[in-house]
Amino acid sequence: MTVSGCSATTAPPVGPSEAELNAAVRIELDKQWRYTGLEGVVPRPEAEVELVGSGGAASQGFRDCMSANGFESWGYSSDTGLQMFGSDGNPSAASPEQQLAFYLCNARFPMIDTLTVDQLDFIYDYYQDWLIPCLEVAGYPVGRAPSRESFTTEPAEFGWRWRPYSAIPDVLNPQDYAALQSKCRPTIPGIDGWSERLGIF
Repeated sequence: MTVSGCSATTAPPVGPSEAELNAAVRIELDKQWRYTGLEGVVPRPEAEVELVGSGGAASQGFRDCMSANGFESWGYSSDTGLQMFGSDGNPSAASPEQQLAFYLCNARFPMIDTLTVDQLDFIYDYYQDWLIPCLEVAGYPVGRAPSRESFTTEPAEFGWRWRPYSAIPDVLNPQDYAALQSKCRPTIPGIDGWSERLGIF
């Protein structure tokens, strides 16, 4: 079996409209503000949205914002929002100042899944028809993929969605990983919020 270049030939579907994207951002920021527990305690701050998405430059902007605000050991839950951890690894309560800083990073770089169902269908086909076979030929089976229905309808966890590269059980060194990505492209151009030149998003 030969998988050459792992590329697709059909044009990717278009993404959400500006109105749909703005509505999704409002919903996400309303949720993040509720998680802070600061409603009625301090006025909700305004911040200009700089980049929207869950990967690439938007994700890097969010991480840089968190780092600039002194966040180190933290996590995120889709049920409660920001989670902090002490030096011993145990959970600790986030302070109001931390909640506010976290919200402002979200407001500047909303971490939302911007992919439409049509785009997710296209991505699923790319994974099934090209990427997964390419990885298998290279000696890296990914195991059982989610069903098309769950992949296209279940909400992403803070922008994270299943991808074949995340299912590879072996830990690769950086050189082997870069070589594998060059051979089996994790994404292809054309879909904002998913397409990267050499990345897992």
